[in-house]
Amino acid sequence: MMSRIVFALIAAAAIAGPAAAQEAVNFNGPYIGGQLGWQQDRQSLTLGTVPPATSRARSDGFAYGGQIGYDFNLGKAVVGLETSLTGRSGSSRFATFDLEPGRTINVTARAGWLVAPDGLLYARGGYSNARFSIDNPLVPAENRDGYTLGAGYEHMLAKNISARVEYNYGDYGNDDLPGIGGGARLNYHRHAVMTGVNFRF
Repeated sequence: MMSRIVFALIAAAAIAGPAAAQEAVNFNGPYIGGQLGWQQDRQSLTLGTVPPATSRARSDGFAYGGQIGYDFNLGKAVVGLETSLTGRSGSSRFATFDLEPGRTINVTARAGWLVAPDGLLYARGGYSNARFSIDNPLVPAENRDGYTLGAGYEHMLAKNISARVEYNYGDYGNDDLPGIGGGARLNYHRHAVMTGVNFRF
């Protein structure tokens, strides 16, 4: 009798094991991770002359940082929220000053579609705040509010580890610079291609 009970328990465990594995849900719950990649800042400077004169500069740099977020798996769709903090190297050079980017804080929502049980294609968008320093004593460092939009792909590498690659665009509006050349307007844009790894709980 005892042997029959043991055999029944082993058989039930053998059946339940694969079923439990199939019920495992990817891209659901909290995560924390790191990211790095390439970032390009583009600025246009319009001087208040008659007629107005416009010059442009751009800088490529190495970007790095971390993120924390939460995903909700809705079946075939996934929605979530994420906060990230990044920095980068490099600076943009104009004729009379240099513009150096500092840290950037992003708070974004994302929505995606599971193209496979372990593969997520997604888009994201939300608030972005970037810090810029201008090499000019009349214009101190400032924080610029803006927005960011992006798209990417994330893939589960293991039960609790995923990797992703994504493109992001950022816009930080216009800034009046009265201390440079008798009046000027500076416009801020950003492009980035980032890779990242997330550890999921």
